[in-house]
Amino acid sequence: MKKILLTITLAVLGAMFLATPALAATNVSFSPVSIKVASGQNFNMAIVINPQGVNNYTAKVELNYPADILQVKSFSFGSNWMALSQSGYDLIDNTNGVLIKTAGYPGGLSSSATFGTVSFYAKKAGSGTIKLGSGALALDANNQNVLSGTPEVAFTVTVAVIAPKQPAVPTPAVTPAAPVAPAPQPVTEQPVAPVEAAQTSLVAAIGGILTLGTGNVWVGTLVTIVILAIVVYVIYALIQRKRKNFGKL
Repeated sequence: MKKILLTITLAVLGAMFLATPALAATNVSFSPVSIKVASGQNFNMAIVINPQGVNNYTAKVELNYPADILQVKSFSFGSNWMALSQSGYDLIDNTNGVLIKTAGYPGGLSSSATFGTVSFYAKKAGSGTIKLGSGALALDANNQNVLSGTPEVAFTVTVAVIAPKQPAVPTPAVTPAAPVAPAPQPVTEQPVAPVEAAQTSLVAAIGGILTLGTGNVWVGTLVTIVILAIVVYVIYALIQRKRKNFGKL
């Protein structure tokens, strides 16, 4: 009986010892754990691999997403990962909603690290999940797949709110101002030069003589003729008188 119990105990301990490496399975997680964006926006999601102390040398990540709502814009690997671009290990299929990225980690990865970052574009409003596909794997030193779990992240895309356009404010018509008449300029009398003043005085004097102070040229002319006729007659009478006196002598 004691031998049977000892055998059973050794078998259980051996099974536990053999199963210990399997307990250290590699986990994959997404960050952020939930996503909410508006349609027309981009958002990023990080993929984190945690080997939990067991060296992982190669990782292949497969993501499935609803292609009618989301579109993968780009993918970038984390530090120290060496990408494998062979067919079947590197794919972005926005028609069927599949992303596949594969890379090796030189020297092995034993602690949590970012595998890469995916940039998504929200095409329209809706909701769904981004989840790890069945083709994902994490290989240890023996090329054994130690990946465990199928994580997923829920997302919601809301309708983008478009601000209403502000009505155009009409520009008020500008009425042209009525032309303003220029202010009258003061007339400055120019000083009369001495020569011009003398000429003006002479003309005025002659005019006064001709009009005899009446201010009428015709009247002045008539009076002048009469005076001249009288003067001529007086002179003529004096001349005749002198002739008669000379004749008597």
